[in-house]
Amino acid sequence: MGYLSQKKYKERENVFFVAASIIMVAVAFGLLLNPEFTFLNLNLFHFYCVGFIVFLAAVVAKKLVPILVLGLSLIVIYVLLAISGNIFFSDRVDGIYEAEIVFNNNLEIPSAMSKGVLVSDDKVLASYAVVNEEAPLMVIMVDFRGFDKAKYKALLKSLRKFVIKQDVEVVLLGDFGMPAWSRRFRKFTEASGLMVKNRFVFDGFFTPPQFYVLGYKEVGVKSITRKEKDWVVKISYNL
Repeated sequence: MGYLSQKKYKERENVFFVAASIIMVAVAFGLLLNPEFTFLNLNLFHFYCVGFIVFLAAVVAKKLVPILVLGLSLIVIYVLLAISGNIFFSDRVDGIYEAEIVFNNNLEIPSAMSKGVLVSDDKVLASYAVVNEEAPLMVIMVDFRGFDKAKYKALLKSLRKFVIKQDVEVVLLGDFGMPAWSRRFRKFTEASGLMVKNRFVFDGFFTPPQFYVLGYKEVGVKSITRKEKDWVVKISYNL
């Protein structure tokens, strides 16, 4: 590469990293204000992945200032992800008891000792059942997809009231219609004491993860797989 060509390349490289740094700072600031911010169908998880790639490129190119700026932006985005749930790995617990739960659109829970439903606006908000007579476990399945998003706050409030009344171990899972980094979702987990146990799972590349398994400290996820249209979750737990 000739001197002039090399000089132009360096200039373009500098412009790229300066522009990338400015954009990532703006994105990180926007996500701090609103974690559900999206751009061109890119969400918080995508911004983290893109930011990490650009950060590595800056490290390879030995661009000190972009490394610092991109690194700080990446830390902000990572923290927003980390406080909302598990990114790549599910929480595992070496539990004495195990259960396999199949989440389906009908919210059916087989092999239950007792069953019931929670209803909102004449629609089934959640199905619940106590399974495993030896070590009772309350399984609650939810599906928010048929509800108006404006009512999500009220739905979560109803769920929270129901969950905290239970005197057995609880597993709450399903499609919440929102990512775990949503402020509504985070307030729900903080108020109920439940934690996201599964890694992020996606229905599509540009669809934010909306399926979650929630539980208390003594609940862990051994595996989570997709079987046709159903999610199959294997958990282990202690009483």
